[in-house]
Amino acid sequence: MEGRVFKLLRDRGSKEMRDSTMDVLLRIGIPAGVKGMTYICDAVELFDTDPYYLDGKMSSLYADIAHKNDTTPSSVERAIRHAFETALTKGNPEILEQYLDTANPQNSNLLKSLYFRMRQKAKKECQASICDLEKCEMRKQIYHEVLEAIFGELEFAFMKHLELTGR
Repeated sequence: MEGRVFKLLRDRGSKEMRDSTMDVLLRIGIPAGVKGMTYICDAVELFDTDPYYLDGKMSSLYADIAHKNDTTPSSVERAIRHAFETALTKGNPEILEQYLDTANPQNSNLLKSLYFRMRQKAKKECQASICDLEKCEMRKQIYHEVLEAIFGELEFAFMKHLELTGR
């Protein structure tokens, strides 16, 4: 049972990362119909699940993505390069600068900078939501204390009423 729970959480996180990657790539300016978009999403997903790929093992990354998509590693590499070239030439420069290291437009560098910057942004959003959670916890505690005070006052008034009526 516990294994299934962890698998569900991991799958949910993986789906969220894939959706987030797809959103960023579309905002950067990569057209949805470009095969490289799918391969970039696969690469980011693999980076997120296995740090082996982040250590420069790009040929293994391309091979694994190719195997998953029933194609060749060179087709994967070419499609990713085409997607990034499209973004760099026709994409939104402001968003490009947020997610990609445009000074070194090699696939490996662009994939890794995209991944690291997305993780960094996700971490900041998570920290912001933790602060919100702390505020919620503080509000919950305040409400709890107020309700205890009200119930205490009601109990006191009820007991006083019982004494006065002789019950």
